[in-house]
Amino acid sequence: MADDKKYSQGEILAIIKQVNQENFILANAARMVYFAGFHKNEIENIKIKDVSRNTTVLSRIEPFLKKGRKAYTSLPIILDAWPRRILSEHIRQLKGGRYAINDEAPLFPNPTKKSYNPKTLHRHFQEYFKDITFDDLRKFGIEREQRRLKAKYGNTQKYQDELLKYSRHSRPSTTQQLIEGKVQRAGKREKKDLPWEIIVGLIEWLPKLVMVPKDAFAQIIKEKISTEIKNKDVKKSLEALLNVYMQKLNSACPKKPDFGRKRQTQAQDRTLSSLIRGDRIEGSLNDHL
Repeated sequence: MADDKKYSQGEILAIIKQVNQENFILANAARMVYFAGFHKNEIENIKIKDVSRNTTVLSRIEPFLKKGRKAYTSLPIILDAWPRRILSEHIRQLKGGRYAINDEAPLFPNPTKKSYNPKTLHRHFQEYFKDITFDDLRKFGIEREQRRLKAKYGNTQKYQDELLKYSRHSRPSTTQQLIEGKVQRAGKREKKDLPWEIIVGLIEWLPKLVMVPKDAFAQIIKEKISTEIKNKDVKKSLEALLNVYMQKLNSACPKKPDFGRKRQTQAQDRTLSSLIRGDRIEGSLNDHL
């Protein structure tokens, strides 16, 4: 991510122009992300036939990805005059560079003239654009389109509809969250466990504890349930789950210490100990255990 830096359209175009001197394919891919809202997997999978009929670039690209949960996989890409001109010149450059331009040929081929795979595209894009990612370009492009539409329509329903058509999100709130930097990695929100999820994770870790006293830790869990869970039914369920685990632990036969396992789990125990001290753990508990 480009450290939330605000790039002007002039700065974005200057960077792309510089890349264009060495790699017109990646430069034009970046232009389509910025000016038409392409997603990275669309760059990887789009073919000549998806954008052109009888050497004419289409104004509407029909969905060509396998339909998934994301709204954009089932929505068309609308191209105005400028993106169409970019693609028309791009196809001309492909032909001049002796790349295949038949229907099944990739629109943005790799240096071996085949379709990019995700890892290679990511690596090549990073080599040329440094800290600016595909997600950055899409965000900057949506911000550009937002300014243009607001200037044209004002803060009206027409403006909202047109921006949603461009972003191809299922809800206007998702577009706004992307602009505000609250949606990361191509639309995936940063995962943070809910309080009850953290508590369930702690309960499930009880049988694996080596260095932390189980009874003391169970008491901490009880206090967390009491103070952090407001819903009575959820609170009752968590207390019952904790009781079940503790009954099993108390009735289990003591085992000889496994020193190999002890070394492996000391780091996890330190994470759990930090919870006992009241330290805050960011993100998902599973990221730390």
